[in-house]
Amino acid sequence: MDFDRVKEVVTPHSELESPAFIQGMLIGLLCGDNDIQEAVWIKKLIEEANIKSVKESFLQVLHDLYQETNKGMNGSGFELELCLPDDNEALVYRAMMVGQLCEGILYGLGLIGCLNDAENEIAPDVRELVNDFSDIASIDVEDLGKSVADGDTEESDLMQLVEFVKIGILTMNESLNPADAQPIPMLSAEDEENGTIH
Repeated sequence: MDFDRVKEVVTPHSELESPAFIQGMLIGLLCGDNDIQEAVWIKKLIEEANIKSVKESFLQVLHDLYQETNKGMNGSGFELELCLPDDNEALVYRAMMVGQLCEGILYGLGLIGCLNDAENEIAPDVRELVNDFSDIASIDVEDLGKSVADGDTEESDLMQLVEFVKIGILTMNESLNPADAQPIPMLSAEDEENGTIH
C-alpha cells in the first residue's frame, strides 16, 4: 500500500497520527474480530479524529487500505504489505512509523476488547507479542538517531524488525482467529469396513 497516498488524506487529521497507525489499528481490529466490516473501522477512525465531513478521496484510500490489509492477513500471509515509508526515507522516520504501526495494533486490539482484564484468556504467544509490540511502540527514536551513523547495521536491524512485526501480526491473527478446524470423522477406516459405529 502506498504510504504517501495514505499520508496525503490522513495529514489534515492530526488525531489519526500516520498511515502506519491507522493500518495498525485496522490490523488490531481484524485480529480481534476477523469479520469486522470496513464501515465499522472507518466509523471508528472518523469518531477518533472527530472528523465532521470526509472527502471521497479519503474514503477511497481507506477502502483500498482495508481491502489490501484484509486480503494480506487472510491470504497466504505473504501478501501482507505494511503501510510504511519507502526505503529512501530517513531511517529514524521509518523506525518511528514501525513504532506507530505497533501502537495502532495495540489500540485496535484494545478497541475490540482483546486486551481487557481477562488476560489469562489470551494465548501466551499472543501475550508475548502484545508485550513485544508495546516495546516497539515505545521505540526511542532520538536514541536511534544518534546511532544511525553506523549505517548498514541499523538498516538491516530495521528490516529484521519489520519482518518480525509482519510475522508477529500473522501469528497473532492465526492464534486469535484459528482457521476452521476440519471436522473429525466419526468412523475409523476399520469401523467403516465393519459397518460399526461406536
